[in-house]
Amino acid sequence: MQDINLGPLGETEFTKLCLQVDLTIQKSQMDRTGWDFLVEFPWKPDNLSPQDILPAPLECKIQVKSTNEQRKRESITLSNLHRLIKAKIPAFYCFIEFDGKPEPQAIYLVHVGKEIIEKTLKRIRELENKENGYQLNKHTLDITYGDADRLVDITGQSLKHEIEKHIPEGMEKYIENKNQLLKTLGFENGRYEGTFTLASDDPIRDILDLSLGICKELDIDNSIIHDKRFGILSKTPYIERDGGILSLKVKPLEAELKFKEYKFSPGISFPANLYISPFNEFIPEERIKIRVESRFFEFIIESNQNINFSIRSYAEGSSLKELKNFLQVMTILEKSSSPIIVEMKSEIPTSYPILSFSLEDLPQSLFDPSIFNDPAYNWSKVHELAEMAIEICRKMDIPENEVLINIEELIRSFRTSGNIQLLYQALSGNVESVNLLFSVEPPGYQQGAKAAIIFFVTFYIGNYIIGCCLALIGSLSILGEQPSLTGEKFLRGRQFIGTDKTILIKEKESIDLGLNELKEELQNEELAFIHIKS
Repeated sequence: MQDINLGPLGETEFTKLCLQVDLTIQKSQMDRTGWDFLVEFPWKPDNLSPQDILPAPLECKIQVKSTNEQRKRESITLSNLHRLIKAKIPAFYCFIEFDGKPEPQAIYLVHVGKEIIEKTLKRIRELENKENGYQLNKHTLDITYGDADRLVDITGQSLKHEIEKHIPEGMEKYIENKNQLLKTLGFENGRYEGTFTLASDDPIRDILDLSLGICKELDIDNSIIHDKRFGILSKTPYIERDGGILSLKVKPLEAELKFKEYKFSPGISFPANLYISPFNEFIPEERIKIRVESRFFEFIIESNQNINFSIRSYAEGSSLKELKNFLQVMTILEKSSSPIIVEMKSEIPTSYPILSFSLEDLPQSLFDPSIFNDPAYNWSKVHELAEMAIEICRKMDIPENEVLINIEELIRSFRTSGNIQLLYQALSGNVESVNLLFSVEPPGYQQGAKAAIIFFVTFYIGNYIIGCCLALIGSLSILGEQPSLTGEKFLRGRQFIGTDKTILIKEKESIDLGLNELKEELQNEELAFIHIKS
């Protein structure tokens, strides 16, 4: 066997094995592509499925290596390996041992799978930064094989079975998995690493503010970014430029803010976001800070317990319930002579305990009535309006979480329409304080007589429009030289609720019917009737 060329002999033996089990082989004309044979399996019969939807038959590329030694190791050029790992279809090395005999004594099939792909990619990346590292044909990688790779026997059936074992889910899934490996191996800890110089007089402050979402972007003087794989930076920068803008995608943790007037009071809760900077472990401890924000409140808490507190009075998109809770907190702050307790809870690392602190020495600007554009209002007054709106919604089966409203809209609802006050009094049964004044004396007016005013009220609460047919029964009198009706009883008729602004136009006939129903209900009582539409 000393004078025999093992290469052709091994290829001949491999060809025989393939032909035994009806595997089609195509020989590579020149050994420059990293493989010797393209092996194609026959279609897999399936009598249960139409032929047009059968999965593609298996195929793979195989490099045959023949040896007289038993060292179980072969040095393969990186250029050869590079081609095989990048091949979309499965690839194998077939090692045939002759041990000085004319027939194969053992055959080993090594799958070019995750382990070999990872070793090859890492070695190529390592060589990139070395001289002539791009000449992959001048560098090798050892491929080892052992008992786990050995065919059970030297037959075509064993070879076929061993190939199939590595492609259990078919070609389509195999190719998908291999592509995913090629895209992700070595990038587990990120794909890029860069350095940049901030245009700032305090870079630590600014990068913290960026990572906490306090600011959205920062100006950069210059930046260099490298592709990084297996922790090794690319020789050539991926990006290198002067100037630019740095922004971060900040993802907060879910949290809860709770405001408590006393230590053991139940408190008022708000969903919140907690921002913890990923740069905290790299900066001096005294510079560390965190940020907590809800729709209405923001806290920036520094390691020295310095707390910056701010509110967003006119936050959009809040529900009536959340707005009422905010106004309740502000009312407590406005009236209380003691500090309010704030607790923050979140599923955060154990190094960050549950936060609890007191708010005191708040700036008086928080309680400046000018914030409401009307000196008649303060936090307590606006909170009362929210309570009234909540009561109306509850009585009329409107989910308060679905009513979207801000402070400005809440004040406008009560300021521009007395109807909302009337309906609130009708719903709460508070009729004694109701006096309707007439600018002119209505027909049939007689002081002291019993009368009923039937009318339709309509108004907005946030995104909801509300209409209701009402009847106020009472006594006609003179109040401040004006004819009036002093209320004794309310009757409530049909109501109309929705977020469609055209609902009252569409329901005009129903509204008229509702007013007539109230009149019919009171028909047997000796009352003067006055109709008002508002």
